[in-house]
Amino acid sequence: MANSKREKTRVTDIIKPEDISKWKPNNNVLISSPMGAGKSYFCKNTLYDIAKKTHGKILMLIHRSNCVEQFKYEIDTDGKADVIEVITYQSLEYSKLHNTNKFNLSDYMFVVCDEFHYFFNDSSFNNKTAVSFKMIMSNTDSIHVFMSATGEHMARYMKKYIKDNKLEDAIEYEIPFDFSFIRELTFFHKDVTMEEFLKEGIKKGDKGIFFIQSAEKAYKLYSKYKKYCVFNCSSNNSKYYEYVDKDKIKQILMNQRFEEQFLITTSCFDAGINIIDTDVKHIVIDIVDIGSLIQCMGRKRIQNEEDKVSIYIKIINNQKLAGLKRSMEQKIEMADFYMQNGYSVEKLIEKYPMQNDINNILYDDLMKDENGNIIPNSYTKVINEPMYFKKKEDIADYSLMLEKYGKFGYCKYLAATFGFIDEETGSYTYRMINEEYELEDYLRKMVHDEVVLLQLRDRSELIKKINAKQDGKLLKKAGTLNKVLEEREIEYRIKEFSTTRYIQDENGNKKKKVYKSAWKIVPF
Repeated sequence: MANSKREKTRVTDIIKPEDISKWKPNNNVLISSPMGAGKSYFCKNTLYDIAKKTHGKILMLIHRSNCVEQFKYEIDTDGKADVIEVITYQSLEYSKLHNTNKFNLSDYMFVVCDEFHYFFNDSSFNNKTAVSFKMIMSNTDSIHVFMSATGEHMARYMKKYIKDNKLEDAIEYEIPFDFSFIRELTFFHKDVTMEEFLKEGIKKGDKGIFFIQSAEKAYKLYSKYKKYCVFNCSSNNSKYYEYVDKDKIKQILMNQRFEEQFLITTSCFDAGINIIDTDVKHIVIDIVDIGSLIQCMGRKRIQNEEDKVSIYIKIINNQKLAGLKRSMEQKIEMADFYMQNGYSVEKLIEKYPMQNDINNILYDDLMKDENGNIIPNSYTKVINEPMYFKKKEDIADYSLMLEKYGKFGYCKYLAATFGFIDEETGSYTYRMINEEYELEDYLRKMVHDEVVLLQLRDRSELIKKINAKQDGKLLKKAGTLNKVLEEREIEYRIKEFSTTRYIQDENGNKKKKVYKSAWKIVPF
């Protein structure tokens, strides 16, 4: 592992009060720093002191409601609610869309966008992130401070937005990432392996956190081991939120630790929450989005050089990466056509008659004149730019994993990001768990018994055992199945060959029959 130890740099080390004194209203300040580098401390102290002296106000925008409660508690405890107001991005969007005029951004000296990757990451399930973004960017009376540990993609979009709208260049500050807190990096394939991790942890008395994208999957795991676990999911989840112990979650937010052996949560805890507990040694992650995945890793706040964690990540194999890439390309298809054809609504309707964009990347909006007044009975199609650019960035990431890194592209990409690569040899130092014991035993027996599968009906058991699917359907071609076996690091392959058999009919006569594409399993 190539990570090197270094003295930890904090935001207050790179941004001094004299730097802030040079910021002006309508400036956009981008702060990129690792989790735990003191972004919140910087706001609650350095920015607070400056705003307080000038009788200014600070608006803190946070993207998770439970994080708002935690931050409000800290602000109140520190006696700083006189200057700092904390709300969610979603409440800002609601006020704009419903014309409540509840928030006037011009009232604030600083508008701080915490975890500003929100505009991108949450756009996959909240098509209104563009509303709060445009509100902030169109406000010329405040200094806009954008902070994130994983805001690289959003920062690229912001720079394009700034250039397109002829705004002053962003002021940028960056602290390099340091993933030396990762003791070991492990990848696994199957959901059942998470349960094995849990059972092993219970035996050893270890503490850990499970981040699982699916609330259903997270709850099912929790329900088997309630005695050892605490469960959390979004309050918006009507099916599973009833099983959340709200008092326990509140205590976790306040105390920044949990007393059970394991916290099992969805990505609703992917940001904002801090876990300060050197006994937490393991973090298991089953989340697709890379930015959210990295945020999950940062929920445990590292206390010293000896405070390290083992990270376990569910694999996305190359076949699924290709599927995700294809899915993203399909989602932006209508928006691409619209842009490529001069934003012509007529051409869009001709190409896609009687169709709406189900992904909400394209939406209807009222037309306005040069003074911003609504033109009666007129509307047009508008592209939700944060959502569109997020999909484009995802496509680029998936392409990179597939084309640059090849076999196990997802694992190699993350290993390179986290420093699990030997720079001299170019070899990766992550660990991969082999979970295909049953399949390997089955294939080994087929080789030993010299089984030959002559026809399609003979292959059904093998195909079911491999259980490789695309769009919910079992894959059945030898070449495709061999790629799956290769991706899973299984040392057997399907050999397709021509063979002859003599078939005896009901009269006892033997007839020669040629099978042009028989299968057999061979070691690889």
